[in-house]
Amino acid sequence: QLSFDAAAAAGSSLVLANDPDADRLAVAEKQPDGAWKVFSGNEIGMLLAHWLFKKATAAGTEPSKLAVVASTVSSKMTRALAQKEGMRFEETLTGFKWICNKKFDLQQQGLTVVLAFEESIGFCCGDIVNDKDGVSGAAVFAEMAVQLAKAGTSVTAHLDSLYETYGHFVSRQ
Repeated sequence: QLSFDAAAAAGSSLVLANDPDADRLAVAEKQPDGAWKVFSGNEIGMLLAHWLFKKATAAGTEPSKLAVVASTVSSKMTRALAQKEGMRFEETLTGFKWICNKKFDLQQQGLTVVLAFEESIGFCCGDIVNDKDGVSGAAVFAEMAVQLAKAGTSVTAHLDSLYETYGHFVSRQ
């Protein structure tokens, strides 16, 4: 509640929060009715994966040279994104030991891993930091949210459009 109060006082509709050692990222967005939507790790993962995919392809990287890595307990929505867009998708055991080892294997094969993540709000965005890092995740998420706002849409509305494009996936945490 403190973060929501601080956001309201600052006139912000978005809260980005890291845990004490800053290796995880949580995100919430104020909805039109005044309630806060707290995004799941799977939702954040999909939003980041799509954003980083769009940035990479806009910079000229072919989708076949891109990959996403997720733990086996994470949503399969990023798999649907990868399959539809022509990226490689790899699933690993739970934990960043496995996730980053797979990321490094893919890099050795010449692929760019746009996102490696687990549903427990751990994210490795591109090669900014080659481990789970909430600070770089927050920076990338903030960049995405600003661009969405400039385009006149919210993070929640964008996520809804991703569901329409890639399918609806249910997960419980």
